[in-house]
This record gives sequence, structure tokens and C-alpha cells, in this order.
Amino acid sequence: MGFFKNARVMTFITALCLMSLSSMLTAQVGLYMENKVLYNFETTDEWQPISNASKFMLFGVRTNHNDLAIEYPSIKTYPSIPAGMGILSGQSTNSFGIKVSFLRDAYNFFDLVPVEQKLIPGKVASIDVWVWGGNYDYSMEVVLSDFRGYSHTLPFGSLRYLGWKNLSTPIPLYIPQDESYVPRTKGLRFMNFRFWSSPKETSESFSVFLDYCKVVTDIFRESYDGSDLEAELAREAGGSEAQQYSDQENGAPVTGGGTAATE
Repeated sequence: MGFFKNARVMTFITALCLMSLSSMLTAQVGLYMENKVLYNFETTDEWQPISNASKFMLFGVRTNHNDLAIEYPSIKTYPSIPAGMGILSGQSTNSFGIKVSFLRDAYNFFDLVPVEQKLIPGKVASIDVWVWGGNYDYSMEVVLSDFRGYSHTLPFGSLRYLGWKNLSTPIPLYIPQDESYVPRTKGLRFMNFRFWSSPKETSESFSVFLDYCKVVTDIFRESYDGSDLEAELAREAGGSEAQQYSDQENGAPVTGGGTAATE
């Protein structure tokens, strides 16, 4: 009897394991992950003058310790890119430099806002950017907006290091990127980068360089009988909904049939 009892227990455990494995495989279905470049920092035309800054930010000329007059804030491109980009280095020729100055030590901040605040295609999982740190006691954030109009600020972390690092932040699940009603896919919109100083950091000058901002995003869209009408409703709605359902714009193929694809 003990043998048969143990056999039944083992059979039950095996069934649970198979169910768990099945659930894991099912959870993977419907993923089509892609890397999408948001900003490549090749020109200064892509970015507005620095805005939404602390009231202590200097907009003008300041003479440094070498009696050299420097105008702040300053944005320009430099023919230097991160060596750590590896095979991606072929997609970048310049980095983007920013110099700012403040009138006094404090929790100073400034935002770097793109001319086009781009809609991120699909359901974004993470966002990353190459950042050159000059060992300043600063931190960096990214601000995203959801389809309901709420802004979400996510941390990239400290800039107190030397040289290039790839800084990344995951997108929390509590930030809505879709809804149950068609057209379901809504996505997020990139708003700006934000930089904060420690109150103990020098206010005289701060420099930082940026390159190659991209997202990892799931562009899967379910294929079902009539899914073309969901896309048509999105196009009729216009705005960000139409952009999300535009294959030409976002490279978001309608996929489905129980097969997951990844890149």
C-alpha cells in the first residue's frame, strides 16, 4: 500500500510540475521584444534649450578660474562615443554634451526636453541611455507620460563616476500601457531627462554627455478574427492610438496564433 501511495504522490507532483511548465510557456506566448532607438544624439537640433530648471540656474556668462568667459547653459555635439557600445558603435558618430551653472549650492535641477516627445511603440519593458559621468554628485531620471496624461519619474541613478556607463531603468507594472477596451495598446510617451545635484556639490559648473537612448519593448499584437477592425478603430481615433497601430511607423507587426517570437 505504501508503494502505491507514494506513486500517487509522485504522479500528483509530476502533474503540478507539468502545469507550472505549461503556465510558464503560456506566459511567454505573445512576446515580440525589440530594441527601438528613441534618440541618437547626433545633432543639437533634436533638443530644446534647457527648460524647467531651478530658479538658481544661470542663463548667461560666467568667468572661470582661468579668467575664461563661458556661456551657460551650453549644448553641443562631440565626435566621441562610448567604446562599450560594441557593435552598436556603428550607429553613432557623435555624443551630446551639456554644461550648466547655478548661482548657489542647493538641490539644483534641470530638464533636457526633446523637440519631439516621442511615443514609444508597443509595451515598453525598460529604457536605457549611455551617460558619461564626470564624478559629480548628481543623479539622473527619466520622465514618461501614460495615455491618461499622468507623468511618471523613474531613476537612472547616480552620475558620481568617471567615463561612460549604460544606465537603465525598468518600467514598473503599475504604469498603465494598455487597457481592456479596443484599441487596447496605448503605450508611453518620452517627456524629458532630469538631472539633480546634491546640495553639497559645486554649483559653478556641471558637464555631462549622452549617447544612444533606446527602449526594449514588446510590439506583439494579437491576431484574431477581426483584429483588422481594432487597427482601423485606432487609425480613426488618431493621435497616439493611430501611431501605435501603424506598422510603417513603429514596426509593430500583427502577430499571434500561439507562437512567441523574440529578437
